[in-house]
Amino acid sequence: MGILEESKIVQVINRLESTRELLDEVNGADNRYKEILPPIIKKLAGYEKDLSIIKEQLDIENLGAKEQ
Repeated sequence: MGILEESKIVQVINRLESTRELLDEVNGADNRYKEILPPIIKKLAGYEKDLSIIKEQLDIENLGAKEQ
């Protein structure tokens, strides 16, 4: 994968982070969803973490490709 894919991964991470923050705000403002939203927020945080690992790997690969 190249730099384009890495930038797309970064976009996804940013969107997941924004979504998680919005859901966290909703969860704080409305107790009706206190059983539903926290697991979703936790999953989104997990996806962010997994994608960060992928981004780091792509960054390493792209740096190596630039040196060749």
